[in-house]
Amino acid sequence: MKMRLTAFVTILVISICAMFYSCTKEATSSSASAGKGGSLTRFTIAGSFLYAVDNNYLYAYSLNNPAKPEKVYTSPVGMNIETIYPYNKYLFLGTQTGLFIYSIDTPAKPLLIGEARHARSCDPVVANDSVSFVTLKSSGCGPAVSGLYVYDINSITKPVLKKTVELPDPVGLGLQDSILYVCCGNAGLKVFNVKSPFLPNLISIKTDGNFVDVIPYDGLLICFVQDGIILYDITKPATPVLVKKIAN
Repeated sequence: MKMRLTAFVTILVISICAMFYSCTKEATSSSASAGKGGSLTRFTIAGSFLYAVDNNYLYAYSLNNPAKPEKVYTSPVGMNIETIYPYNKYLFLGTQTGLFIYSIDTPAKPLLIGEARHARSCDPVVANDSVSFVTLKSSGCGPAVSGLYVYDINSITKPVLKKTVELPDPVGLGLQDSILYVCCGNAGLKVFNVKSPFLPNLISIKTDGNFVDVIPYDGLLICFVQDGIILYDITKPATPVLVKKIAN
């Protein structure tokens, strides 16, 4: 998928955006965690481990000595792995054929504990304690219906599809409190209220760019668009306020 970010670029962009934003408003208390990234990223940091995926494998690197990361784990996952998203003690892997959930209770040895298959498609994912939100994009990826797919993960080993909302070729997505942001390219950034997660309510659409991915970060929504970055103030998550556009 286009515009996947390397670790260096992601960290650099977040740092630049955070520094800019701190100059424009009084910073709120940070809820960001190490490895904060968008739903299209192929790596993440949880605790003292970095986890990464390529098309076929999941890798774990120990960061106990950050100057000399040590690869401690390699495991085949399948074909066409696309994204990795951490939440609590789990890793959510989006692939072109399904959602895979790994436990990292033993950080050096991620363990596959649940999966949900779907028709071939592109598959970014975000999650919270009880719900996983997945976007499937059929254009150029496969026959699945393009849209937002909502899974009940209260039983983490058995994700259950509860709701599908058809959307025009959605890509990245981000979750802040009970608000979900879904990138739909030139069809805009869709803002959903997911307080009732299995009944997503579309409350607004931002049309300031061609949206690819988003990162909610300390009261700021960092949006990656085809021609640069757009920043929104989301201290009130349901009502994003445009702060600045940064061209490539």
